[in-house]
Amino acid sequence: MKMNPPTNPLIGDMPKIGIRPTIDGRLGGVRESLEAQTMTMARNVAAFLSDNLRHYNGLPV
Repeated sequence: MKMNPPTNPLIGDMPKIGIRPTIDGRLGGVRESLEAQTMTMARNVAAFLSDNLRHYNGLPV
């Protein structure tokens, strides 16, 4: 059986997922100490979602 390649039937761009890393900065110095760790976690989540999720029509997120 022949499979059709994924196409975008919508007008315009496909929806995107936005990752917004947040750090509670109320305590002095906590934000600075957690910034690198939080950004690494946000990049890892973005990579995981990009690798594992697809739109309804098969195109990557």
